[in-house]
Amino acid sequence: MPLHIYPRALQYLEAVARLGSIQAASRALGIAASAIDRQIIGLEEECEVPLFDRHPRGMRLTAAGEAVVLMARRWRADQDRLSGELRQMRGMEHGTVRLAAMDSLSNSVLPRLMQAVSAAHPGINLSVDIVTPQQAARELDQATVDLALAFNLAADKTRHVLWSTPLPFGCVVGRGHDLWGARSVSLKDAAHHPIAAQSEILPVRAYLERRYGWLFNPVKPVLVTNSQQLLKQVLAQGELMAITSQMDVAAELLAGELCFVAIHDTGLKPQSLSLVVDARRPLSHAARKVGELQSSLLADTLARLQAIATHPAP
Repeated sequence: MPLHIYPRALQYLEAVARLGSIQAASRALGIAASAIDRQIIGLEEECEVPLFDRHPRGMRLTAAGEAVVLMARRWRADQDRLSGELRQMRGMEHGTVRLAAMDSLSNSVLPRLMQAVSAAHPGINLSVDIVTPQQAARELDQATVDLALAFNLAADKTRHVLWSTPLPFGCVVGRGHDLWGARSVSLKDAAHHPIAAQSEILPVRAYLERRYGWLFNPVKPVLVTNSQQLLKQVLAQGELMAITSQMDVAAELLAGELCFVAIHDTGLKPQSLSLVVDARRPLSHAARKVGELQSSLLADTLARLQAIATHPAP
């Protein structure tokens, strides 16, 4: 049986914060609105401070409410970890593992991870949040996830790195593009081709803007998007190119739909991809197993990408 030590009042608080009103939380939870309202009023009396600003169109968290919601999410995550550890002590391999990861990995290493966990550890459940690297670091720090898989995470003594690799930049193009099948290209020559660019909120574009802003000025990219999936679909049409790493387009490279052309400028610092955990908290048995599987799958994917890089598609 799962543990139920997470207070009902906090469950209601999270629902109202997420959905924006007591009525919406009532419909989602199947609980009377009056019961939810009483629990929240009780919490506010205990905290001696309002947790919500109440408006005609809904409710918005105050600063105090945001602090309580953050604590509530940690409590719920700790409950799941404890439940998994207790099952392990009873000889059962169960638990929920929360992973924060990038959108560009959602059709490559993440589906393989789901398949591997299901086959090797059927009692372990995965909860995957697709977020930015900054959000992944924040969720790990706030203990709302067990593992974070992200690009360009800064070194931090509070994090333990399970797996990491440098990821050199290259031009990614579709079949029919002038660069298809080339082994390498200079950044200056690459800039002569129409560019599809990631949004400035994403790590690749932010880095290129800081170091090589002339790529996007005065000629603007034909496409700018924060969707990696849209970017890859457009590149496959063979008219535009993007500057990124192999891991951003792993599934498409392995399928022969896109081609990666290395950029040979020596000053172009590679990105990094890291799988990290919080060094301040013990890792559950289930999270350790998932971390081991993810590390192995990442290394295997990288080896396969390097193999096709030495034998580019014709």
